[in-house]
Amino acid sequence: MGVQILAGLLALLALAMLLVSVKTLFSKDWFMKWLRGSFGFLAVICTLVSAVVAFNLIHYTTVDEGQVIATLRFNQISEQEFDVELVDRENKKKLFRVSGDQWQLDVRLIKVSAFIDGDLPAYKLDRLSGRFLSLEQENQAQRTAHDLLGEQLVDTWPWFANKKWLNFVQAKYGSATYMPMANGAIYQVRLFHDGLDAAAVNDQAKQALGDW
Repeated sequence: MGVQILAGLLALLALAMLLVSVKTLFSKDWFMKWLRGSFGFLAVICTLVSAVVAFNLIHYTTVDEGQVIATLRFNQISEQEFDVELVDRENKKKLFRVSGDQWQLDVRLIKVSAFIDGDLPAYKLDRLSGRFLSLEQENQAQRTAHDLLGEQLVDTWPWFANKKWLNFVQAKYGSATYMPMANGAIYQVRLFHDGLDAAAVNDQAKQALGDW
């Protein structure tokens, strides 16, 4: 909720600064022209920055505590190679090829504590990766890491992530614990106040955890 409020305020700021910049730049009054021109261009810059940040924040999703944000189904293709179907909260499906013995889902978490202190962080799926249990394989084999963000014109995440000067904005990475991959296994990832939790859903996943 807090992230959506911040996004809305930034969008309103962008609109207000756009109106100010247009009025200033097209004014026929010659007095203090340079100062007005400088302020006008500064307003344009503020407009663009606010609009870009608002556009990025709008794409973060808020849920209630404990709700499922991703479901993963595994189909083994060969030894240590799996097709992974990832279904997000909007029921959109994506298929990925992941190599290794275990999988991990990374998520971007952002919270605006100045608005609602008890609010859950808003999230955006960031990366799906695999790893090998063997240290030799992990060091020598090609690791799998799939970007879940898609194409972004401007990524404002580095502006917020772990920046102490933004006390009212808390932005960090959240990761589900590495879990074993197995043929037919299904896992669900849920979001809580203290982070992510990955849990086995069916017998194949529970058996994989038992053998791990």
